[in-house]
Amino acid sequence: MRLLSLVLLLTLTLSANHVRWFSNFEDAHKEALQQNKHLMVLLIKEDSLECENTITTSFMNQTYIDGINEEFIPVLITKDQKQSYPIEMLYTFTYPTLFFLNKQELFSCKPIRGDIIPQRLKNYLTQCK
Repeated sequence: MRLLSLVLLLTLTLSANHVRWFSNFEDAHKEALQQNKHLMVLLIKEDSLECENTITTSFMNQTYIDGINEEFIPVLITKDQKQSYPIEMLYTFTYPTLFFLNKQELFSCKPIRGDIIPQRLKNYLTQCK
């Protein structure tokens, strides 16, 4: 029974539709330049239940996930992480915050600060391409 549960969990995990995040901003920026795509940067705070809920509800198993993976280079950044990121561009007191940047690292539209819910994100995605 335990083996069956493990196989089922593994199957669900592998088939889950989710955003393929970069964890390093510099690598993501290079990839955006190479693929001629915009950056979508999610800035979160460690040990935040709201940030965790945002990732699981808005960035997993949603109809727009494939579009995100095709049209953007997604980057997940944790506040005060060791890898560098443009702190002056991504400065906020609200977590989570979602930024949309073009490949030159300029804002392509206003960020979503807090309350990143699927319907709101879906609307933004059509505006920020």
